[in-house]
Amino acid sequence: MSTDDRSLDWYNEHAEEYTSHVRNPDDSIYHSLYEKPAMYNLLPDLNGKSVISLGCGSGEDCNYIKQHGASNVVGIDISEQLLKAASSAYPKCDFKLMNMEDLAFDNGSFDFAYSSLAIHYIENWSKTFNEVYRVLKPNSYFLFSCEHPVFSAMQITQNDKNIKVRQLSRTLQRDTNEVTIIGDYLTHRAIAEEFGMAVTTWHKPIGEIVAEATQARFLIANIHEPKPLPKMEELSPKDYATLTKIPEFIIFNLYKK
Repeated sequence: MSTDDRSLDWYNEHAEEYTSHVRNPDDSIYHSLYEKPAMYNLLPDLNGKSVISLGCGSGEDCNYIKQHGASNVVGIDISEQLLKAASSAYPKCDFKLMNMEDLAFDNGSFDFAYSSLAIHYIENWSKTFNEVYRVLKPNSYFLFSCEHPVFSAMQITQNDKNIKVRQLSRTLQRDTNEVTIIGDYLTHRAIAEEFGMAVTTWHKPIGEIVAEATQARFLIANIHEPKPLPKMEELSPKDYATLTKIPEFIIFNLYKK
């Protein structure tokens, strides 16, 4: 299943505030001090390369990739409002309204594929992996990030004005031998209302992600679990303390022979 209408509606309705958020590095510290530095550190040599960015949103990554040597950068997304923000701010990149499960490009069109925190809005990633594999040239990479399955496996057990608790735990009552499980790592399932946004993301274990990628003929070049930059400790000690112990995002680097 593709991204649901509920998630798409949220991004279209909140495009202006979302764009303002991601373009302010002090406000979007999970981007500027956590996910983006790790993603950018894993980029290949971009000089003269043709690049596709899937789920490009308001276009910041496309602009970064273009500024770092790519000759042609195409950003695709299904949110018209986010694409308007991207096109207006970054005219040197090409933005298209398109579903990442059905790419309107010829085989071998791109030297590199990139996607930041977008693929987890789709239930089944096989179509996307197959499409990206098809449009990539041989000896190319697909770098993407998504919600970490350890984080999405956790269950919110308390959420009020004073405290929010997430747990992935197993409690054994020794006298009765009864087990209480909180959270679920292994079950592929939808998660709603994540990050305070009216959107739906999909949890799946790492093994399922790897299986879908390798079934599309990709090789796993690298799996990276980022840690926050030290500056985050100054801006938000609670987030820094969390992310140095519990990952929220994970990065995969896939290779097409």
